[in-house]
Amino acid sequence: MVEGERRQLTSIQGIIFLIIGLLFNAVGNGITVATNMGSAPWTASAANLANVTHEPIGAYLWLYGLLAAIFTAVLLGHLDVRRFISNLAFVFFFSIIINYISQLFISMGMMSLMWYLRILIDFIGIIMVAIGVSITQRVQIVLHPMDDVVVITRFKYFHGNATVSQLVNFMIPMVMSFTVWAVTHELVALNVGTIFSFLAQGMIIGWADKHVFSRLVHRVTNY
Repeated sequence: MVEGERRQLTSIQGIIFLIIGLLFNAVGNGITVATNMGSAPWTASAANLANVTHEPIGAYLWLYGLLAAIFTAVLLGHLDVRRFISNLAFVFFFSIIINYISQLFISMGMMSLMWYLRILIDFIGIIMVAIGVSITQRVQIVLHPMDDVVVITRFKYFHGNATVSQLVNFMIPMVMSFTVWAVTHELVALNVGTIFSFLAQGMIIGWADKHVFSRLVHRVTNY
């Protein structure tokens, strides 16, 4: 079963679309970090755990990726070794790229902008992330493990509804962040951008699926 009528992509076309999706995702994430007005819920929860335990935030992001890759195998009912390794490699290299891009934007003085401009730019970054996720999920060459979980649950349990699958996925880190706050009375890295990402990212992904490179459709054969 394939959602819609899929035109077969050549290997070169697939790689080009993958690179475009990754650029949207990486630049968008770099912007959200540089503005300091709120990143995605999973990043915010990792920051809160790092703040409490004094461990590097990257360690928690890597752990999230590992757990998501394992959960993907559980959802599929088997271990796809190539998928498992490529998804974890994605986490490693993608985090390095995001760190470089965010530092580049910070060096350009983004942190010194007025707060309302940083909020606007942060929202633009979150929209870019959602568009990038939409593209890479449809190309499906390699994904961040979290995005892999979202796309599997979307078609396996939520009838293709991107908004519901993303909300369910984001509820976990939001609960984690507020649990840390309830215990320590400290809350970091959670701002208006995080709320916007929580509420709107799934809807933006669903919109992008139909309007950004609409020739790309999801392959749902194995879900």
